Amino acid sequence: MSSSAGTNNLSLLDCYSYAVNAESGTFLNYVTMHKAALIDSVQLLPKEEAAAGIELALSFMQHYMRLEDDGLVDKQEAKHRVLIDRRKSPFEILLDLHASMRATCVGFKLYFYGENPITCEFIKLLLQFPSFSNRDGDQLALTAEIPLHRAFCTMLVFDSCDLESASDRLAAAWSTNNAPWAIRSVMVQENIKDDFVQLVRSKLKPFSESQKRLLKDPLMKALDVAKSLGAQLVQNDADASEVKPTLAFVPGVQYLLSPSASAAEPSPIVVLSAFRTAKEALALVNSNDGGSVSLWSEELSLTFEVAYGLRSQTVWVNSYAEFNPDCPYTFRKEDFCYGSDYAVCEKKVKTVFAPSAAHPSNSGERNRVAVKSLGTYVADTRGRGNTVQMKNGVHYETISSPADVEAYGENHRLAISDNFWDSYVSLDAFDRRFLLDTVYNQRKVICIPYGVTFAN
Repeated sequence: MSSSAGTNNLSLLDCYSYAVNAESGTFLNYVTMHKAALIDSVQLLPKEEAAAGIELALSFMQHYMRLEDDGLVDKQEAKHRVLIDRRKSPFEILLDLHASMRATCVGFKLYFYGENPITCEFIKLLLQFPSFSNRDGDQLALTAEIPLHRAFCTMLVFDSCDLESASDRLAAAWSTNNAPWAIRSVMVQENIKDDFVQLVRSKLKPFSESQKRLLKDPLMKALDVAKSLGAQLVQNDADASEVKPTLAFVPGVQYLLSPSASAAEPSPIVVLSAFRTAKEALALVNSNDGGSVSLWSEELSLTFEVAYGLRSQTVWVNSYAEFNPDCPYTFRKEDFCYGSDYAVCEKKVKTVFAPSAAHPSNSGERNRVAVKSLGTYVADTRGRGNTVQMKNGVHYETISSPADVEAYGENHRLAISDNFWDSYVSLDAFDRRFLLDTVYNQRKVICIPYGVTFAN
């Protein structure tokens, strides 16, 4: 299952095939039946964190199973290729696989790349699903590494927030380490900085033994970097352990992307910095966008001013990691979304770009041609608008806004599928609009627990 190095710096990925097979049952049932074994197969992570990620993925998978047929039918000669990054979290890997299955009715070739000791055994167990089979001798040759943007959540704390609630949330930040929404950056308004830090310091709890095993090496490396920058460290002085929750005052989050250039996860230190105004806070977060934001304020007008101004595609207000599978969540720059029908449609239209000898880099021109092949190309009729729903007392607003098609250029992680209409049959005009909407628009989800945060 591992990629092997070949000559001329080629990386050869072994191929697995997925074929639709009703007798094998559904992938959802397989994961549900083997849930305990899958949790145990996740290495290094505390079991409770592995269990939470897999349980959350199952709730999204159940949503995908309820989606109606989107009307796009594969021809038998359709040749799908799916690349799954081992560096991602178990949550992401499960949903990348399952959304790909839901997106095709004829199957696909499957390749795994990247190295990650957390998910190695987990993936081996997933491949025991009967609809997967190994294609001996069939390989994909990569001529360069496929990038994976690091993902983390920025906590943005205004002086109008409930400091007790915000500090409670930050003190528990290390309960999430491998998910792409792990809190690793905190920006706090300058006039409450000292009070907030004191509250957090008093609430930091010692790591469990499983957390210490996971975090010891990366924490020590991150501490060395923080000390070299002269960072002021915030720890609970009552915790005598060498490995303990640590915050560091550092002017920016750049260093947390170290120490390894190939690592997909940020370091286990939470970076603290201060801001004065909402305008400054927006500029700071947007210049270091980790993919999601936990925004803390009890002032409604300020909340929407900031939430709409953030470039992050997922915003939680006075809350954290609230999920509704009806909404499309994005956690990594230039990557797929999870949840809603868009997550499945994306797998039909977009693919991870694989650098090869024939195509060493992504091509904006080729992608523009591929976009136009999706159907009638009319740039001014892109779908736009907001959708709002309430679920379990939480207000979920999905904002749809135009994305520049030029973004699918040389350095973009995703590419548009070539010759789309040679592989699919479109049944009606709605399908064309849906596909173009998937390509042309980006989405932001804002989650607000009304009735708790604000009055209804």
